[in-house]
Amino acid sequence: MEETKLYDLYVNNETSFNVIFNDFKSVQTLNYKQNHFCVCKIAEILNTASATNSIVGCIVNPGIHLPAIILGILKASSAFIFLDVHKPYISLQNAQNYVPVTTLLIEESFLKDLSKILCDCWVEKHKVTFDNFSSLILLQSSDCSNISCLNSKQLYLNSHKCISKLAYVIQTSGTTGKPKIVQVPHQCIVPNIIDLNIIDIFLAVSSGCTLVIVADQIKRIPKQFIEVIVNSKASILQATPSLIQSLGNDFIKDVLLSKDSNLHVLAFGGEPCPSLEILKRWKSMENNTKLFNLYGLTEVSCWASCFEINLGDNSLTSNIPLGKPLLDTDIEMTKEGELCIGGEKRWCIINHEQWPHDKHKIMRSTGDIAIQMPNDMLYFEGRKDNIIKFKGQKLSLLRINTLLEDVDGISNYVLHFDNVSSKLLLFIIQDPKTTFNEKLRYHVLKKLQSSISNLPVVELITATHIPLTKHGKTDFKKLLSLRNTKDQLGKNCVPKSVSESLDIICKLWKDYTMQCTIAETDNFILNGGDSILALQLISDIEWELQMQIPELLDIVLNCSFKDVCEIIKNNLREARKLKREDQNASVSIKEFSPGPSPKKVCTAVFECFEMASRKGYFLRCNHSKESPCNYKICDKFFNTNLSLELKCKFDLKKCIDASPCVAYFFRSNKLLVFIGSHAGLFCCFSLLETHVKWTINLPDRIESSSCISFCGKYVYVGCYDHNLYGINIKDGSIQWHFNTGAEVKSSPVVSSQNVVFVGSHDKHLYAINGENGKLLWKKIIAQGSIFSSPALFEQLDAVSVATLDGTVAVLKMDSGDFIWTFHYKRPIFSSPLFTSSGIFIGATNNCFLHFNVSGSLILEYETKGSIFSSACAILSNDRIVFGCHDSSVYCIKSNGENVWKFCGDSPIYSTPFAFQWKQSKYIAVASVSGVLYVLDQTHGEVKHSWKCSGEIFSSPAVLNNFLVIGCRDNNVYCFNLSNVS
Repeated sequence: MEETKLYDLYVNNETSFNVIFNDFKSVQTLNYKQNHFCVCKIAEILNTASATNSIVGCIVNPGIHLPAIILGILKASSAFIFLDVHKPYISLQNAQNYVPVTTLLIEESFLKDLSKILCDCWVEKHKVTFDNFSSLILLQSSDCSNISCLNSKQLYLNSHKCISKLAYVIQTSGTTGKPKIVQVPHQCIVPNIIDLNIIDIFLAVSSGCTLVIVADQIKRIPKQFIEVIVNSKASILQATPSLIQSLGNDFIKDVLLSKDSNLHVLAFGGEPCPSLEILKRWKSMENNTKLFNLYGLTEVSCWASCFEINLGDNSLTSNIPLGKPLLDTDIEMTKEGELCIGGEKRWCIINHEQWPHDKHKIMRSTGDIAIQMPNDMLYFEGRKDNIIKFKGQKLSLLRINTLLEDVDGISNYVLHFDNVSSKLLLFIIQDPKTTFNEKLRYHVLKKLQSSISNLPVVELITATHIPLTKHGKTDFKKLLSLRNTKDQLGKNCVPKSVSESLDIICKLWKDYTMQCTIAETDNFILNGGDSILALQLISDIEWELQMQIPELLDIVLNCSFKDVCEIIKNNLREARKLKREDQNASVSIKEFSPGPSPKKVCTAVFECFEMASRKGYFLRCNHSKESPCNYKICDKFFNTNLSLELKCKFDLKKCIDASPCVAYFFRSNKLLVFIGSHAGLFCCFSLLETHVKWTINLPDRIESSSCISFCGKYVYVGCYDHNLYGINIKDGSIQWHFNTGAEVKSSPVVSSQNVVFVGSHDKHLYAINGENGKLLWKKIIAQGSIFSSPALFEQLDAVSVATLDGTVAVLKMDSGDFIWTFHYKRPIFSSPLFTSSGIFIGATNNCFLHFNVSGSLILEYETKGSIFSSACAILSNDRIVFGCHDSSVYCIKSNGENVWKFCGDSPIYSTPFAFQWKQSKYIAVASVSGVLYVLDQTHGEVKHSWKCSGEIFSSPAVLNNFLVIGCRDNNVYCFNLSNVS
């Protein structure tokens, strides 16, 4: 009897198979005729290219034509393997180590980048275009003479003979090691068409249903995924428990499993099934949806057993059985309780394994521990690595999980055992209707302690959500990264005394500064620390004391060891009086109303000019929009292909952390640079004449970046001597200075009414008359100093600023009244970027934040390091670019969608600068080690780089073919953008 293949299932039902694709931007549909046309087209180009009986690598995004691509390959008697679109070359190489992939179907949008690194033996053979889809390119490679090319190696002599038996090849995720290559024969998958990735397609194919495909990012956004489920009226849903739980208890009960639900089947798989109690809470009494628990192993084409869950069955316990083996499947249990899955037909080939002879039984170890009850049912007990041994006794994490299911106030949770500290890490998602406070924390710990003897120390960590992998499972790597950055709600121990706490502080201080002794007057920075070490010190202090002290960073950076001890003692005393308050940030929202305009100070522009700084590019012109200024920089400055040539550099005697302000004055044809240094020197350079125009010596160091008045007559800069200075651009004379209550590290910004806004380390935001230096208003923002620079959004009469205690605030420009504040409770050094989409800003807990204009936090984009860099916007295509301490530059869309990521050589503090040169668009940015990069805006590729001789904390500015940046080798570097030599 001829073997049944996957394509045969489609042939029997092709006239009733439809496809819907939803990426939340649009909903696309294909009826069976349209889909079958695409299937035949794919098969035709493979047959024409003699690519039958081969393995076809697919590099495509999920889309409406995904089923047609799979079915077309199968129709051509070939097998398919989907390669990772984010790293296709690495994925291809890994596959080629084990199987012959000599044909590629590539979505055209991926071809440009991939062709740069593919061997020349790959040749384009065909191109096919479908509606609503990027063109598909067929590449083929024959034997190659290049010894470094995998197509030149005779690795596959055994595999070649057996390709006709293959349905597809998959790569495991590699989360527990190097990704495996799994070859899946038709005989293994056809009898139980329910593979984790292939099931949805072939279950729909074999039963004549409509298949709904959603973009990967939608599954990570619960509200959007919910909308797709509801609007598509899905009748069969297979998902991991983590994915279902991410939708929220209210939606599951009131919609997904309600009386009127369209869902006929909900199948759980890939993770332990939710308990009986949880399922009963989820499912309405009148709901008719059938629930299933699926169990299996990727190496045996996924599912091996199935159990239909009848919630009315009184014989069921909390733990749901794994069910009976599927067709041709054997499930065995070793003496140690580990499950093994396989059979004579249910096997796959892994990596370099040889194909077995017919009727050869293969069993695979699952790594899962089970128990068998008297009714012969198997019950999942846990992973081998989740059965922990603590003080000589075994403990199942699954059992601990079941104890927390009926705790009110918790909507979701994940448990993980940390072998290094021998602690149980309990990540908790609190119920939005309750407050996770000290009382609830105590209740959770008490319940665990009373139920489990010999319980390890439990560390509770709140999270906003349980992150998921692309397969819908809990992403433990991301969860563990939260451990040091999210609020930690307590150890299983007695609070420390004041004296014990101070001993801990003393030890940590010594460890971080390498000091043997500490004096009361010692300052952390002067002892050898820096801002990064200060963050680490505070993280350790807060962990040891189990309390957050938002203003502590400010004290550590600016005050003495005695001051640090005093604030800690005060907080310890306060903690004994009051219960722990809600850990979540609270938002105070007021309605945006433009209100009266600020009093006009100086609206006439003295001379038309354009300006570039780390805040971006600005044009100040007296002429109307209909008749703009006609002055332009001389044509001799415009060249063709980008390169950097050092034009000149200026020595400012000490480190330059400030960023340059570059301005071109049209009428006088002057291109000037304004910048200060730690020596207190503030200088004006002429770039065209390459000489110092004037220099003034301020009383203390300058880290503040300057800005020019709207009228073009003055330049403003802050100083460590507590003053903001207004300086005449013409001759450098000081017109006025305004004294704040502390150092001015913040960089000023000027409104169209010539009002200067600047923050101070005295925690106030100031609005100052730019003409005479008189105070218009000041406002204390929070308990943290202001390091970041204000940002203006004049259409809303709004100014935004952030503080070192994590407060983000928006105020009215004319009065200083708060519009809203958000207390993020993590230090913020980054300056706000204010756009019509809201505010974008980086935080030191590895998150890049997006607030809407009403003050709601709508995005926490996770990176792998603290963010000190401020962001720049490319508004023409909705892109935000920022640097990170993880040495990367990120380019994302305002909704958090990744565009590209550039990995540099060292941490990046500087703010990226977006500019256009001729017809191309670039990003300039610098790393701490002193490397200046010029990246293209589209892909983030390096177009040019330059290594300076010192560290760089300054940000670049580009204007009229010149790039200027400061360096800690005491120099301001001025580069000319010129032809490539």
